[in-house]
Amino acid sequence: MSRATRDASARPGHGGYGPPGRLVCRADSGSLQWGGLMDLAASLRTLRRQWILTCLLLLLTFAAGIGAWVKLPGPYSAESMLALVPSHQESIQNGNNPYLSYNGSEVVAGDIVLRQVMAPGTVQALANQGYTGTYTIADDPNTTGPILDITVTGKEQSVVENTLRGVTAKVQDQLTTLQQALAPANRIGSIVASYDPKASLEVSKKARLIVLVVGLGLVLTYALPQILDAEVSRRRGRRAAEDLPPAGPPSRDYQQEMPPHRRRFRPSTEPDEVPEPVPAARPYSEQSTRGMEGAMPSPPAEGTTPRPPGTERAHRREFTY
Repeated sequence: MSRATRDASARPGHGGYGPPGRLVCRADSGSLQWGGLMDLAASLRTLRRQWILTCLLLLLTFAAGIGAWVKLPGPYSAESMLALVPSHQESIQNGNNPYLSYNGSEVVAGDIVLRQVMAPGTVQALANQGYTGTYTIADDPNTTGPILDITVTGKEQSVVENTLRGVTAKVQDQLTTLQQALAPANRIGSIVASYDPKASLEVSKKARLIVLVVGLGLVLTYALPQILDAEVSRRRGRRAAEDLPPAGPPSRDYQQEMPPHRRRFRPSTEPDEVPEPVPAARPYSEQSTRGMEGAMPSPPAEGTTPRPPGTERAHRREFTY
């Protein structure tokens, strides 16, 4: 948190203070945004310092994306739609029009054929015949009629197209096999409603893979220069610390070592008073003191030493408690 704002006038419950006796600090959104911009600027400066590695990683990333698009196959897909029609016997009463003769039995027949062709044994049999693509068969979601959607996917375009032909023919053959005990006039028929002769590339699925490769490359392009720059800075700091002369013993702070609340000596900040110059004493003579007995001091008594001038004043010292 780079900066916190304190709302001294806020009341409890309004974001200023939390529980009693506890102050709640609120982060300023502007400061957080500024901190994010500073981090981004520092990262960009690191990428600029390591520009050779950054450019090399960018080139490798885009080369990997292009190579993945070219080298990785597919996926391709192709679809066909198969519609079941009523038997000729059912359509006689409607003027031989089978499309007016649907009675719901065709939906049941289509569901049975769907499950038979999607069975694992049938899938393996088709793969042994060379139809190795992945296929699915489902009821058409856009209608309630007996229409089966056949979808084939694979990595190679030719394999998808070949598998679609084989699966479509297998559904029709399975419908005929299901009714082989009936007369042809009483059998439910089938027609191919739509068919993709050429498999198409699924761009969205392939683009997801390319985006994953390029995204991983960009992450490495951003992270590796940061790690390298941090390692270089750490080694430079260690080398600079080794080049410094050894530090001497730490100086003692006597003022901090003294116990608290003790008298401490502090020298006076005022300059010392300089004593005034005293003229040299003249020899004592009776003639010079004649008529001045009241003004001149009496000479010192015999056997005593005169006090040096200026010694009456003492230096002041301050004492603090």
